Formats: sequence, structure tokens, C-alpha cells
Amino acid sequence: MGTATSEESIRVTRMTSHFVGRIEGLDLRQPLTPEQAARVRKEIAEHGVLVFPGQHLDDDQQLRVIQVFGPAKRTSFAVTKNDNDYLIDITNVDKEGRLLPYNDSTAMFMRANLQWHADGSYNELPHRVTTLNARELPDLPPPTEYADTRAAWEALPAARQRELEGLVVEHDRAWSLAKAGLKPGDLSADAERRFAHQPLVRTNAITGRKSLYIGSHASHIVGRPLEEGRALINELVAHATQPEFVYSHRWQLHDLVAWDGSLTMHRATPYDAPHGRRLRQGGATEPTPLLAA
Repeated sequence: MGTATSEESIRVTRMTSHFVGRIEGLDLRQPLTPEQAARVRKEIAEHGVLVFPGQHLDDDQQLRVIQVFGPAKRTSFAVTKNDNDYLIDITNVDKEGRLLPYNDSTAMFMRANLQWHADGSYNELPHRVTTLNARELPDLPPPTEYADTRAAWEALPAARQRELEGLVVEHDRAWSLAKAGLKPGDLSADAERRFAHQPLVRTNAITGRKSLYIGSHASHIVGRPLEEGRALINELVAHATQPEFVYSHRWQLHDLVAWDGSLTMHRATPYDAPHGRRLRQGGATEPTPLLAA
């Protein structure tokens, strides 16, 4: 793959009617020029999810891509930690390539990712952009699914939108883990409760489009009865994950997929085949808090 020399060399193909762009003409092993970096940031704001095929990256190169979008987020889950403080393994095998037992803590973490979610939304500074690079794949890898919460917002009736504007959601790590049958101490040395207040509706500074900020970490609506708020969140997640808003990514070896968690949700899909799979994940945080907790 040749090294791109200008912003004009970037080719973008939209992969669905609403979102997801396939970007060619860049070799992410090489540092991006300022013009290329600005173009990539513009494209992720436009598409929400970007697919960069054929990117044979090492950890340092992937970390450099992450930093195009913001400060790299240090990993907090010990069960997926490797020799890089900013990247984790999304995998079904251990370091020796052996399949993980069902009750292994890393396997439990992977099952928790089957829920629709936005990465780290329980942090005051959540992930803004997450990257996932396919380092090892079986012949039939399980897809990763993405939902466009901007299109979901825009499909709501105007009266419903007015009802939702200004609502604040408490996102709680313990809540999403509990739904997966886990508690924080199962996955991390940090067993403290971790939560943050986030706006239900966000506006992208580049495009001006609004999106729903929801997912499995979203526990309840601040200031409303607990069950009423949870029912509303469940209703919105079900709305946002209808087929017309969802893209299912069929992985190819060395794909790099990057997505903006402020305007999408994503989830893993079940995988129980006896073949190894390893993807390397890392993300950039929000540069400033969304809302005071």
C-alpha cells in the first residue's frame, strides 16, 4: 500500500444509506499530514463509522491513529490488558493461543460487550473515538454491529424530540455489568462504582446534527423515577437499533474500524467457534467534559 501524500488522495465510499464510510488511499503505518488528519476527523463526524481496509498496524502505529482524534485513553480493565497501557485485546484466546474457558474473566468481559453500548460513557470523559484493528481472524469471524443514533434521533417525531431535549442520564458501569451477570471487581482491580451524568441528546460540533447518547451503561434519567427512566432508555435503544439504523461489519484481516461513540452505539455478536480471534482496541477520550456530574 502506498503512502498518501495529500488530502486529495483519500477516497471515501459510503457503505450504507445513513452512515459508515470506507476510506482508501491512506497507509496508516505512516504519520498523517495535518491535512489528512483534518480530513479523517471530518469524515468520522460525517459518517460516524470509518472502515480502513488492509491496515497492517503494530501497537505504536495504532496508538498514533488514535491520537489523531484526541488524547489516548488508558485502559482500566486488567483482564484485557497487554503490554501496552492504551490498548486491549478483544479475543477468545489467551496469550498462548488457547481458547478461554467460559468462566474466564476475559471471556466474561467479551460477553458483556454483546450489549449495545457507547464505550466508557460512565466516565466524565468517555471514549470519543474507538479503534479496532483485526490482528487475527478465523475463517468466519463474527461481525461487529453499529447503530446510527443520529438517524434514530431524526426519525423521532418533533414532539418526542422536544420531550427528550435537556434530559440527563446517569451512566453507571456497575449497572451494565450487572445486566451481564458481573460486578466491577470481576473485571478490574478497580471495584469502585464508576458513573457520570451525560446529556441524553448531543449535538456534533462539526456537522450540527443531533444524536441520542444511550446504551447499556445508561442506568436511568436524572430526576425521574428509576423504573420510568429505565423504560424510556430501553425504548430509545430499541428504536435506535432497528435494522434501518444498523450496519454489520464483516471483518477482513487487518481492517481498522474507527467509530465516534458520541453518535453511534455498537455491540459484539456471539462467537463460540473453536478458532482464535484477536482484535486490538484503543480509543481517544473527549477533550473536555460533556456535562458536570
